[in-house]
Amino acid sequence: MYENSTTGGTNGDQMGQAAQMRTEEMGEQLRSARQTAAEALRGRTQAAREWTRSQFGHLQERVEAEPYRATAWALALGFVAGVLITALARGSSRD
Repeated sequence: MYENSTTGGTNGDQMGQAAQMRTEEMGEQLRSARQTAAEALRGRTQAAREWTRSQFGHLQERVEAEPYRATAWALALGFVAGVLITALARGSSRD
């Protein structure tokens, strides 16, 4: 087999080392991409958390300002949900 006198190894060894270096480079690129994705996800999660808190705060203020109206809406939604659940339960028992 032919040996390369400049490196002291065989051609197969050189190819193996090159493959190992490419594998390490790809691993580093994947780690970098994972970190970037994680940071983006953390940012979006924080933004969603802040939006949810602000929306809950606004809802709380509206309920405190008009408690009777909020109660009427809650009762109406509960009634509609009850009708839907009853209709779904009756429909599934017929099958």
